[in-house]
Amino acid sequence: MMEKVKTVLSLIIIIICLPYLVTFVVQGDFLHEAGQEAEADEEDDEEDTERLILLLAAQMPAAYEKEALKAQAVIARTNLAYAREKDQAEPEGMSKDEMREQLGAEKFQKRYEQLKSCVEETAGEVITCQDKNIFLPYHYVSAGKTREAGDLKKDLDMDYLKAVSSPYDLRSEHFLKIEFFSKKQYRNKLRQAYPDLEFPEDDLEKMSSVSKRDNSSYVLEVELPGKKISGEEFQSVFSLNSTCFSIKEVDGEVRIVTKGYGQGYGMSQYGANEMAKEGSTYKEILEYYYSGIDWKNFYKANL
Repeated sequence: MMEKVKTVLSLIIIIICLPYLVTFVVQGDFLHEAGQEAEADEEDDEEDTERLILLLAAQMPAAYEKEALKAQAVIARTNLAYAREKDQAEPEGMSKDEMREQLGAEKFQKRYEQLKSCVEETAGEVITCQDKNIFLPYHYVSAGKTREAGDLKKDLDMDYLKAVSSPYDLRSEHFLKIEFFSKKQYRNKLRQAYPDLEFPEDDLEKMSSVSKRDNSSYVLEVELPGKKISGEEFQSVFSLNSTCFSIKEVDGEVRIVTKGYGQGYGMSQYGANEMAKEGSTYKEILEYYYSGIDWKNFYKANL
């Protein structure tokens, strides 16, 4: 009789305790998984921080003003978010070893920590426009004025790229470059690039002439004998710093004058650095070079 009572009591205890036992096991698994996910997220954040540091090191001189570096950090994070959303190749930075080799062992740690603080002080900040993730082009030195989206809008909606004055760029040693070529040298470069075309020996205007510019004076089109090429193609043939160039005959030689360094869209890094020297914050810099932008959080956007 006592054995039957014990059996019944045991069954009652098991029935009462079973829901608690199941809850404990399920919650235990949930907490374990949540802990693992939190650790994974933390590792991802750490990886992104280092990735952004190395992107920043590759994209802007580490000796630039902190507010300019912070502006570039936001650009790097924004472009990283955009690439991930569009499933595109992510921007490439440099490795720690490359950074150490470039700066030297003594400067490396100091610069690394400086760049780390720029990434951390802008943590999670990305730029959007009309609630969409966007790509932010930038360049080293403008030709005194940045470019509107223009032909870039064929591929992307870039209304945030407006032409703005960047007068600080005129101070840069890379603002102006003047080169001279003999007519023979000039003709040979064109013939090498376009062997199917016939170039006259002495008439510069018949060899090439600028036929179209944008509103910021960057060359969109160059006319060759029987062919039109883009400003970028001509830039590549002569290894020019930008597509803001002019061609003129001077004392029997061909003179090419180039203004600016880079494609001219978006933020001028040199201009940003000069603005930072005069007290502008990174947000003021970015809002100057990019129009109608909004600020969002990289992680809250689930990127």
